[in-house]
Amino acid sequence: MINWLLQASEKAQNPHLFLIGIILVYITGVILLAAVVWKFYEHHLKLQKLEKQKKHFFSTKEMLLLVLLLFPCWIASWGQADLPLMAQYFFFIVGCIGVVFSTIWHLWAKFNIGCLWSDNIEIKEKHPLQTTGAYALARHPMYASLLLWCWSASLLVANAFTLVFVSVVFLPLMYKRAKAEEKLLLQKNSDYTFYQNNVRMLSLTLSGIWSVLVRLIIALTLFYFTATHQINLSVLGGLVFIHLYLGYSLKPEKTAFSYRSKSGMLFVFGLLGLYIHHVFFYFFYVIVAMCLYGLKWNCPCMLVYEKYHGCPCFKLFKKYCLTSKGTCKINKE
Repeated sequence: MINWLLQASEKAQNPHLFLIGIILVYITGVILLAAVVWKFYEHHLKLQKLEKQKKHFFSTKEMLLLVLLLFPCWIASWGQADLPLMAQYFFFIVGCIGVVFSTIWHLWAKFNIGCLWSDNIEIKEKHPLQTTGAYALARHPMYASLLLWCWSASLLVANAFTLVFVSVVFLPLMYKRAKAEEKLLLQKNSDYTFYQNNVRMLSLTLSGIWSVLVRLIIALTLFYFTATHQINLSVLGGLVFIHLYLGYSLKPEKTAFSYRSKSGMLFVFGLLGLYIHHVFFYFFYVIVAMCLYGLKWNCPCMLVYEKYHGCPCFKLFKKYCLTSKGTCKINKE
């Protein structure tokens, strides 16, 4: 096994980091698999009376299959990003923390849910609303932690392909499964609406001192990569992804909105700076300043949210599309 991993590491950009990372991915992956097997066994032993049941096309088996599809890409370094040395270490550290944390979070969630766990979407006769422990961090912590594990493992081995694959394939399927569950949960318990408004669905809910700490680290990281001119397309993609994840994790909502906006700014100014003129990289310092200013006061993005409760450009575009659709319908009639 070790010899095989050593041979695989030779294909990686940084063999030493890759070897440590892939071993950690394998260890945590086996732990997650063992937890799933245990839950199937426990569910079989402790059958409970059901109030409602609904089968879903995206079950635990399909989730497992998609996760297994990622391993050949990681091992063969298919889709590995070209990163400067310091960026390799940064994403490696972020990935390590994410992989370990998401594994603990996943086990914690499985422990919290107890006998309520099921492969299908099920509402038991005595089905309490679980909002504490792992469920205080996300409404669907098992899905959220598995997604975080996949993303973190991708960052750990610097694999851009699997990072995108999880985002465009795995995430939408998880979202549909979670929405189907929430439909039944809302019918069972009206208090679920309050829970929805205060806890994120498929990402880590960050607020208070943790929110400030994470935002400070990301702002200083962006400043470092900008000041040392170590931003290439791969680094830019990683930083945009992290800002987007924070944009669906942070609380309050205006802070989250500001990070979603900044991810768009990073993407636009980054591409302009890389392919048109490096003067656009100076806008990165503006974004860093906005991030730091937003730690205590309302940055421009937050002010926009307070006034419009969203992006005014998207609202105008949506309004235009609805108006155009209505006009086409009238003309046809």
